[in-house]
Amino acid sequence: MAALRPITLVDQVVEAFIKAAAEGHILPGDRVVEADIANELNVSRVPVREALRLLESQGIVVNTPYRGMRLMEVDGRRLHQILMVRSSLEQLAVRDLRAAYRRDAGAFSEMEAALSEMRWAAEQQDAFALARSDTAFHRALCRIGGNDALLQVWETLARKLTIIFGLAALREDVDWIYRSHVELFRLIKAARIRAIDKALHDHIVRYTEMVDFDAVIAEQRRKRVRPSIDPVDKPRSRPRQSAA
Repeated sequence: MAALRPITLVDQVVEAFIKAAAEGHILPGDRVVEADIANELNVSRVPVREALRLLESQGIVVNTPYRGMRLMEVDGRRLHQILMVRSSLEQLAVRDLRAAYRRDAGAFSEMEAALSEMRWAAEQQDAFALARSDTAFHRALCRIGGNDALLQVWETLARKLTIIFGLAALREDVDWIYRSHVELFRLIKAARIRAIDKALHDHIVRYTEMVDFDAVIAEQRRKRVRPSIDPVDKPRSRPRQSAA
């Protein structure tokens, strides 16, 4: 069992911000105002300031002269770079699949749990829960081989990709997203490395780049309704069923 980490108020602010961005309530290029976020979350500005510093260090919010702090843009060139790095990291991670399974027959349990949550999210048509479980699935893949350096690099991209995949889920068939992960998991359990390499590239790079993010963002701007961020103490339900 993994050790539990205390959830601080800063953590909760970060989670609320990522959720709002993944659901399209805060959109790429939107101005991010510390006082407004504190007011929406009903917290002081201190944890918000710390949360924004963390998000800025990860490139999720960008502070530029004369424009202030804004949510990162999702442009084609930058998106391609991020997706290629993530695909390469996960292709490297699968090289240790066979050895990991020999060490521990339950090595895939974390991925199965993520698939279970993903199925629940698809049933609920919950874009953020789907993006969060997608992140959990791919994080588990990177953990399997025990390469801490690889996982640390992957984590620097994780929150950005939760936002990107959350926006994609607003446009894509969520049931198809779940089924594509089921198929990817089948290949991973079979340790068919060449097939996994191609599937990962298609899954992470090709399919994501097929999404018209400009159209997604424009549509969300047309129908946007505030408040943009849910309160930090809002309870979250969890799936209980097993993976298909």
